[in-house]
Amino acid sequence: MENRILDNAGITLMDRLNQHPDLYRYLLLDPLKKVSCVNPLHLDNVQQALGEDAIYPVLRRDLAYSPEYCPQLVLLASPGERCEYQGLDEAENYARSEALYEKRYFCACLASTQGPTLLAKFLAEQCNHFVESSFLAFFEPLRFELLHAMSPKESLAASLAPISHWWYMTAAGELACQAGHDAEEKCRLNWLAEETQQHMPEIRQLLLAWQQVNSTLPSDAALQAAKAWGHTIKTGLIEKGDRYFLALNRLTLGVDIEAHPVIKNLLLQEVTNPSQRFTKILQKLPDVIWQELKGQAQHKWNGVGVTPYGS
Repeated sequence: MENRILDNAGITLMDRLNQHPDLYRYLLLDPLKKVSCVNPLHLDNVQQALGEDAIYPVLRRDLAYSPEYCPQLVLLASPGERCEYQGLDEAENYARSEALYEKRYFCACLASTQGPTLLAKFLAEQCNHFVESSFLAFFEPLRFELLHAMSPKESLAASLAPISHWWYMTAAGELACQAGHDAEEKCRLNWLAEETQQHMPEIRQLLLAWQQVNSTLPSDAALQAAKAWGHTIKTGLIEKGDRYFLALNRLTLGVDIEAHPVIKNLLLQEVTNPSQRFTKILQKLPDVIWQELKGQAQHKWNGVGVTPYGS
C-alpha cells in the first residue's frame, strides 16, 4: 500500500502507471476547466494521440445532458500493455501549476481492474453516494484531498473499489495516492467532513491567501485550512472578511489570537453588535498586543524546533 504523500524523486507518473501492468490505467480530466489547445492534455491532442475510442465521458447527473462538459476518463493502457502516452511527461508539473485554481483540469490518474465503460459509469454513480440525497463531485482534487484526510481510512478505500490506485495533486503541490480495495463498508461522510465539503470556495481562497504569505505550504495545508475555516464558524462571526482574517492568522501564527483576553472581548463585541467590523477594530490594537501574540507563536514553534509560517 502506498503512502499518502509520495516520494517523487526520479519517478514519473508513467513509471507509476507501468508498475501495474495487469490493470487498466487511466487519466481523469475535467473540461469545465479550459486549457490551451497546445497543452498535451487537451482532449483534442489526447484524442489525436490515443484515438477517439480512448475517451469515455463520466456522465455526472447534473451535466449528463452535455457529455462534453462532463469529466473525461482517458484509457491510457489496458492490461498487458505499457502506458506510453508522452503527454503524461508534463502532466505532473501541469497539475502542480493549477493546484490552487478555482477549477482544475487534471483530476487524477487511476489504476483499476475495471474496463472504461464500466468504470466511467461507476465514477458517475459514486458522485451520488457520498452525501445522502445529494451530488458531490468527489473527483475534484481539493474535494478528494479533504475526503482522503477526513474520512475513515478503510471507508474511503472501500468506496473506490474497483480502483486500486488514485493518484492526485494536493493543494500543497505534492503527488499523493489513495488506495482502493473491496470491503463491505462504503464511505459515508461524518457531519464534519460533510460540512467541510460545503465550504470548498472559502477553503481554497484561504489556501491562496496563505500561499501569498508563505510560498511553500505544508503537506497537510488543505486539512489545516479546512480546520481553520471551521474554527471561525464556531466564533459566531458573520462577515466573511473577518473570518478570513481570523483563519489566516491561525494558520500563519499558529496560535488562536481570539484567546487573548483583549481580542476575545472585541470578538464578543462584534458577535453582539455585527455592525462593528472585527478587522477594523483590530487595526486600533496597540502594537504591544501583537508582539505578545508573536511571542506566543515563536515560543510554540520553538518548542517543536521550527518557526511559524511567514516569520
